[in-house]
Amino acid sequence: MGAEELARWAHEWRTPMLRFAQLHLQPRDEAEDAVQEALLAALHALADRGEQQDPRRYLFGILKHKVTDRLRQKYRQQAWVSLDEGDDLDAVLFDQRDHWVGSAAPAAWRTPEAQLENDQFFAVVDLCIEALPPKPARVFSMKELLDCEADEVCAVLRISKADYWQCMSRARKQLQLCLTQRWFEGVAR
Repeated sequence: MGAEELARWAHEWRTPMLRFAQLHLQPRDEAEDAVQEALLAALHALADRGEQQDPRRYLFGILKHKVTDRLRQKYRQQAWVSLDEGDDLDAVLFDQRDHWVGSAAPAAWRTPEAQLENDQFFAVVDLCIEALPPKPARVFSMKELLDCEADEVCAVLRISKADYWQCMSRARKQLQLCLTQRWFEGVAR
């Protein structure tokens, strides 16, 4: 693979990579640095190993490692201040017996396996993750997108296990609701 191919990849994937990095890294300069490091690492690796079939998976795999390294370094250096988000999402979505409130209940999804192959679906997933509050977004994406274990997420972000599970629960509920409204019910397509 040559520099032209990597330049094409960088042009095509830089913006989604930057969006992903900004979810975890602030200020924007730090996210941009992580993306540039990932692209540089891809250039060096491709020079040694040759052609890659799936640029999205390859580039985001490298970026995940760059973001994780930066997060570990950042949170080792500074103390985490746990913010109570005062989120009453549960009160809106569930009644007093913890049952879904009428229109808030998610609809049955049609063949999610087939939808996963669609690039538009991933664009909607990205939008839904971006819409999450910052703390649940970081916890969710560290666990599900960066493949960190729960203990590692708690250690890096300096949160308790209870706070971790609460963030994961809220993130999953909000993502399910967002995907139901923006994708599975056909609004986004």
